[in-house]
Amino acid sequence: MEKTVTRSKSGVIAAGLALFSMFFGAGDLIWPLILGGQSGDQHLFTMLGLLITGVSLPLLGLLAMMLFEGDTHAFFGRIGRMPGLVLLFLIQAILGPIGSLPRLITLAHASINYYFPTTLLTFSVLFCLVAVIFTLKRQKLVDILGIFLAPALILSLAAILILGLFNHPEPQHSSLTQSGAFMTGLLGGYNTLDMIASFIFAPVVISYFRQDQYRCSTDPLVARKHIFSKMLRACLIAGGLLGFMFFGLTYVASYYVPHLPPHIEAERLGLIAMHLLGPVGALFSCVAISLTCLTTAIPIALISADYIQQDLSGNRMPRWIAIMIPLLIATMIANLGFMGIAQMLAPVLQIVCPGLIILCIFNILHKLYEIQTPRIPVYVAFGISLIGYCFFM
Repeated sequence: MEKTVTRSKSGVIAAGLALFSMFFGAGDLIWPLILGGQSGDQHLFTMLGLLITGVSLPLLGLLAMMLFEGDTHAFFGRIGRMPGLVLLFLIQAILGPIGSLPRLITLAHASINYYFPTTLLTFSVLFCLVAVIFTLKRQKLVDILGIFLAPALILSLAAILILGLFNHPEPQHSSLTQSGAFMTGLLGGYNTLDMIASFIFAPVVISYFRQDQYRCSTDPLVARKHIFSKMLRACLIAGGLLGFMFFGLTYVASYYVPHLPPHIEAERLGLIAMHLLGPVGALFSCVAISLTCLTTAIPIALISADYIQQDLSGNRMPRWIAIMIPLLIATMIANLGFMGIAQMLAPVLQIVCPGLIILCIFNILHKLYEIQTPRIPVYVAFGISLIGYCFFM
C-alpha cells in the first residue's frame, strides 16, 4: 500500500511538472517581460491582471475538460456540430502551426543566436528535427517532460529570477493608471495562449493517469473520481509554478528593462541576465529559454500531428507527413518575428477567448447541474467581442 501511495504522489508531481513545462512556452516567458517593462512602478496591478487570464483561465479550461474526460469533440460540440468543429480547428491552428510553434522557433533562435550564430531557417530545421525525435517516444512523453526537462527549466529560471531581485534599481515611473495597468495585464494574459492550450493538453495528461486506472478500483465511477482528484492536484502544481514564474518575470522586468539597450522582445531575458551576471549569466538564460521552447514544442508537434492525421485525414495520411505539415507552416510563419506573430493573433484571441470562457462555465454547469443549452450565451459572447474589437480597437 505504501508503495502505491508513493507511486501515486510521484505520478501527480510528474504530471504537474509536465503540464507546467507544456504551458510555459514562448508567450509565458516573453509577455510577462513585456508587461513588466510597460508597467514600471504599477507592476503589481499588471501582475494581478496577468494572473487572472494567464493562470486562472487555463485552470478553468483544464477543469472543464476533465469533466468531459478529455473529449474535445463532445466539449466543443455542445455549441453545435459544425460550429464546434470550426472552433476546434481554430484552436488547433493557434496552438500549433500559426501560433505557438512559430513563436517557439523565433524565441529559441533569438535567445541562442548570440552564442551559436545561425540563420533562422537553419535553426528552424534543427529545432523541428529534435521535436520530431521526441514525438517518436509518445508513451514516455509525460515522464520525459516531468522528470527530466521541467526541473532543469524551473531551476535555471528560478536562479536568474532570485539573483535579479537583489540590489535592483528603482522601477521607472509609468504613465499607466492602476486600472490601466490591470487591464494591460488582463489582455496580455490572452497572448500567452495558455487557455487555448488547456483544451488540448488536458487529454494528454488524462491518458497518462488512465494507465493506472485499474489500480484504484474496478468501479468506473470510482476510477473516474480518482483520476479527477489526481488531475486536480496536478493542475494546482502547474498553476502554482506558472504564477510564480509570471510574478518573478514581471517583477524583474519592471526594474531592469529601462536600463537595457535597444532590443527586440525575444532578446529581453538574455539582456537582463547579461546586465545582472555578465556573459555567464546570459548563457544560463539561453539554456533556460531553449529548454522552455523545446519542452513546449514537443507535445504541440505531437498533438498537431494527431489532429491532422486522425481528424482531418481520417487516418489516411502517413504519420511523417502529418508531423511535417505543422512544422513546415510554423517555419514559414516564424519569419514574421515574435511581435509580428503576436499582432496577427491578437484580434483572434480577443474575439475568441471570451466565448471560450463562457463555454467552459456552461459546460461545467452542464456536468454538475445538467444545464443543457450553452449555445446562445456563447454566441452572444463571440458577437460582443467581435463588435467590441471592431469599434473600440
